Amino acid sequence: MNAKTLIGKSLFFLALCLFVGVYTAVFGQNNALVGVFVVIIALMMLGRDLSVRPLSNLASLIAFTLAMGIGAFVSLMDPFLGLVVNFSFVFLTAFITMHDMKSPLHFPFLLGYAFMLSMPVTPEELPVRLLALIVGSVLTVGLNVLLNRNRMKRTCHNAIASMCDAIGRECGKVLSGDVTDTAELDKVCSEVNSTVYDRLKNGFFVNPKDRPVMDLVASLQSLGRAVCLRERDPEVIKGVSSLMADLSSYENGSLTLDDLRSRADAFLQRNRGADLAIIASVKEIVLELAALENSENMAVADEGGEVPRAFRFRTIMKENLRTDSVRFTFAIRMATLFSVWAFVWQYWELENAKWLLFTTVAIVQPYVEGSLGKSSMRVAGTLLGAVIFVILTSLFGGTAESLAVITLVISYIYTVVDPKRYDLMMTFVTLMALLAAAMVDPSEPVVAERVLYILAGVVVATLANHALLPYHMRDENLKLSARYLEISSRQLYNLAKAARGDTDRAEERFLRLTANNISAKMQVNVGRDPDPGIERLLAAQDAFMAECNMLSNSMEGVDRECRNRFADIVSAHDGRDVDTDAMLEGMDDKETELLMMAQDAVRAYRENRSIYVDAVIGS
Repeated sequence: MNAKTLIGKSLFFLALCLFVGVYTAVFGQNNALVGVFVVIIALMMLGRDLSVRPLSNLASLIAFTLAMGIGAFVSLMDPFLGLVVNFSFVFLTAFITMHDMKSPLHFPFLLGYAFMLSMPVTPEELPVRLLALIVGSVLTVGLNVLLNRNRMKRTCHNAIASMCDAIGRECGKVLSGDVTDTAELDKVCSEVNSTVYDRLKNGFFVNPKDRPVMDLVASLQSLGRAVCLRERDPEVIKGVSSLMADLSSYENGSLTLDDLRSRADAFLQRNRGADLAIIASVKEIVLELAALENSENMAVADEGGEVPRAFRFRTIMKENLRTDSVRFTFAIRMATLFSVWAFVWQYWELENAKWLLFTTVAIVQPYVEGSLGKSSMRVAGTLLGAVIFVILTSLFGGTAESLAVITLVISYIYTVVDPKRYDLMMTFVTLMALLAAAMVDPSEPVVAERVLYILAGVVVATLANHALLPYHMRDENLKLSARYLEISSRQLYNLAKAARGDTDRAEERFLRLTANNISAKMQVNVGRDPDPGIERLLAAQDAFMAECNMLSNSMEGVDRECRNRFADIVSAHDGRDVDTDAMLEGMDDKETELLMMAQDAVRAYRENRSIYVDAVIGS
């Protein structure tokens, strides 16, 4: 670790300590953990872009945190009432925050709820707690808006620069005879689409500032894939490489859009016989750059478009309130364990049983595969943390002052080291939790009790992951694969419509977004739980979708007859036979190439369906 990083982390740690200290001073000792919750939620929410519609996002977060504070207060009135309230709140939280494509966001909210339960307030103190939660929500959204206000613009700039560099490198490989690779292009495209997808999930359709970004990146991806997979004319490749250098110059401000357009026109004039996808992509790139430049002057996002059905809250609820849904099974599992443990803690007044709640939040996982590894690492980390706690308190004493100093030192080390391994992280978390508990009551035999409760929580949570509506990662992969194939079918129908003159760019964007994010989610899943059949299908589907994007750009400049034949070919992906020889009669070389590409796409779709059937049978 260099000095700059160390200084940065040290300042960050001091800022966190100062924030929690100020929060405690303003809202009281009973709300110290609310300050900790605000820090956690603010940092974890930075991965979500709240800068679009900030007032709406703020209202949602305030409503959620107030429900958290009121729910915790009401649940502590009576153990049986608490059983109902805790189950309801935890179920809804886990269900709503379980993202269909990304990692879930339930942890900070449920951890905060457990904080509220462990540090109860009186009716007189409740308004102060609620005010603390409101202020925390304002700070969370404010920080997010401050840091993410130009996120889309930064993503766009970085993506264009990365795409230009990657295409330039692939051009160099083609000219030198080396093997080309589209992986970097596809990765950048997925990152952009993921950012836009998050904005869609916030409840509105792609606004004018997002559309040219998506279209530009897709056209660059199509251009790069054509370079890698199809075009081999050295002069064309040199022209593409030079054009990418010009685009980079435009991005850094050393070339005007008019100059870039002139150079692109010159490229098109020189290479009229080049690959259809290259010609069409270059034309689209210039048009999309102009649209992007114009969109920078738009002060207000257009939220007028209809929200796609798949993104509507009603649709999400309807499609996931089933026992074969990861959202539902996870929410039921988490809510059942949490509410039962809270009841045990309240009914029998077992003070340290609250650690069962924290353990449940940490250990209960959406998938069976994620529970075993975490459970063993948590046990190892907990035991090591307990041993270190005993050693430190034996050496330096167990007074409140010495414990406070030790806690600050350990917290600082944790911030600076930032352990990535879960077992090491749990070592630090356990150690800091034991120190905090010991400061509250130095005489309490906290170590033994803490360890026993955590071990009990780990065992029960692990059993619940396997016995209470278990959900395997393969189950989700098969569901995602089915969705991916459905999108592929819709993509082919959309290509047929476009060929006949009925272009639906919104539908095209939606399909591209969803496909990219399904792919990203499946890649994460197979990385955690390797599955050769799913990996084979995923690779084939990714290649198919990229080919469809390239086909979409390749139709420009062909006559009506060729377009009609193209539409007939891709419309026959449902199993109908097409007379290939008849389709190619009377077509020139470029038109023949386009139709053969369409046939290849249909063939790939059918093969992918067969791979999916094999995967289902193999399960």
